[in-house]
Amino acid sequence: MTGLHDTDIRLDDAWQLTQAADGGAPLCSGLDCLYQNIILESLTQPGDLFYDEEFGWGLYDFIQSEDTELTRLEMTQRVRSKLRKREVILPETISVKITRADDTFRLRCAFRFAGEDEARTLNVVIGAVSVEVTGV
Repeated sequence: MTGLHDTDIRLDDAWQLTQAADGGAPLCSGLDCLYQNIILESLTQPGDLFYDEEFGWGLYDFIQSEDTELTRLEMTQRVRSKLRKREVILPETISVKITRADDTFRLRCAFRFAGEDEARTLNVVIGAVSVEVTGV
């Protein structure tokens, strides 16, 4: 799991490698790197990362799930528990709102890093065959 003082290659909106004008790879660090890592973790199934079996939110488990109170509770708890593992996230700022339309779950996840005044937001779409995440 990426920490507050790590650096990584900056990815584009489609989570692909980017390239700087000089041909190098642009980097991100600090909270931007951590935010990028959280988004990548939300797209990952636990066990997919060979060196960290717990990395991943496992949201693919909810593809084609019925819209029940138990399903919504499980999604909410999964997101909250994964975000709470990040020490730099203020646990009391974590919120998860779930809506459903056209056989698609939409999760709006918000949280705030310690030292920041504005909340960070993730929009997660769990469709019929895929999971997509956008950061705001």
